[in-house]
Amino acid sequence: MSRQILEITLHLADGQVLTGRGRNLPATMEHIYNEALHPTPRRRVRFIEPLKTGQDRYRGTYQVRFGYHLGASDFPDGIVRAEVT
Repeated sequence: MSRQILEITLHLADGQVLTGRGRNLPATMEHIYNEALHPTPRRRVRFIEPLKTGQDRYRGTYQVRFGYHLGASDFPDGIVRAEVT
């Protein structure tokens, strides 16, 4: 049984809307964000609120932040609203 394909929409603080599709939620969010802001240093996603549990645990609206790979505590980018369907 394969995982479902998720439709992801990122709403940035500046009003820009980014969309994409993928099976791995964090990796797809990072890919969408980094491709849109190329050429910037690669950023990693951090969920502000916990993911749900159950079969449709990824579906819903989340607030996330993107930061640098080395785990620096400062996040230069604003909060991003992510909608997953």
